[in-house]
Amino acid sequence: MYGYISVDHTDEVVIDRLHDQLTHHAHTEGMSLAEIFVDRCMPPGRLARPGLNVLLDTVMRSGGDVLVIDIDHLSSLPAARRAIEVEIEVLGARLHTVTARSAQRHASLRTPPVVRSAIE
Repeated sequence: MYGYISVDHTDEVVIDRLHDQLTHHAHTEGMSLAEIFVDRCMPPGRLARPGLNVLLDTVMRSGGDVLVIDIDHLSSLPAARRAIEVEIEVLGARLHTVTARSAQRHASLRTPPVVRSAIE
């Protein structure tokens, strides 16, 4: 299991807190967290990120899943986030989130809308 943090700033206090949250969650869930990769000052639409690239290379070589605080740490833009999710899935890895609320919101985005007919 590898952690990933992407932020649009360089506030090390916040980054340390996110790092601690990932570590605590992994420990609580019985996950072995090998390393946490961090990207600082990343705009949400940017797909080429140094930390993300190293994470994906590591997963490709060694296997393992990816843990993020929230799916928005991949990107707050749905198209960019989905592109990163696909890269993770293609490598055979699963994406885990610390925040259940975000995971539920993310799952609802993938559920097709209910279509009602005009006859009802």
